[in-house]
Amino acid sequence: MDALAYLFSLGFSGSDAVRAIFFLLIGSLFVTKRLPPWRVTTFLLVLDLAWPYVMMLMQGNSFSAVVTSLRAALYLHEDALIGFLVRAAGFYVVLRGTFSIRRRLQEAFPDDGRKSGLMPF
Repeated sequence: MDALAYLFSLGFSGSDAVRAIFFLLIGSLFVTKRLPPWRVTTFLLVLDLAWPYVMMLMQGNSFSAVVTSLRAALYLHEDALIGFLVRAAGFYVVLRGTFSIRRRLQEAFPDDGRKSGLMPF
């Protein structure tokens, strides 16, 4: 059980957990049959990885400082890779789960032709 807690702490720890939850809540709105969870997960992971560097640029750091920080991050360590895989799996599971819940709710309460259904799109 301690090993599982350690792996989870690698994927979701500190202040980036709040950012990950925010990205998941927004991303879960876009999962549809045409846009499956794995595509949204891929987009969210790219956004999650690029976010700190975009924020560094927006805060006025020099471009060379951002490139140096990015270069240092590209030298992946084993823990960083495991954390990335745990985060990807967590994103996918949450997005797949919310999509399944939305589908079951739509089947339980079908739209009767009005625009007041649970999923009007």
